[in-house]
Amino acid sequence: MADTGVILLMAQIDDAPGELLGRVVTQMADMGARNVQLLSSLGKKGRPGYVLLIDIEAGDEAEFALLLASELGIWGYRVLQSQHKHFDIRRYQTRLELRWNGTSRRFPLRIKRILSDGAFMRAKAEHDDLAAICAAMAENRPVALAVLKAAVETAVGSQQPPETLAVDLDDPAR
Repeated sequence: MADTGVILLMAQIDDAPGELLGRVVTQMADMGARNVQLLSSLGKKGRPGYVLLIDIEAGDEAEFALLLASELGIWGYRVLQSQHKHFDIRRYQTRLELRWNGTSRRFPLRIKRILSDGAFMRAKAEHDDLAAICAAMAENRPVALAVLKAAVETAVGSQQPPETLAVDLDDPAR
């Protein structure tokens, strides 16, 4: 296999505690894994276990293999042949202006637009930004993250986000 592109590693784990697994998943994200999935499984003889799937750059395989062996005691892993199909993701930085009871506050907000062959499919507001906004609003005007996400993504619609995106929290339609 060439040492370029993205590869998918699969490791089977049958004897690691949850705290360690959580730490290793975080380490992998910090090391640059594009995606990490830890799936519960049932192995031979009815033993509980996990399947770890990791999308990484091919050139980083040795570093990730070392982590698998040293932290989790993995005896080996699989490199799965796959072809990743990716949509066109466009990222935007905007300001969200939240309005309520005649007042307003502004927050930085990152938004992604997902397109396929140039056609708009969906807008997604960055979760971490929405969570920070909800935390900042907790004392003045508590708003549920799911409600804020829906209001923001509806306001963006299929268009490129404007420099300032206004959302009215008093709007009965939301």
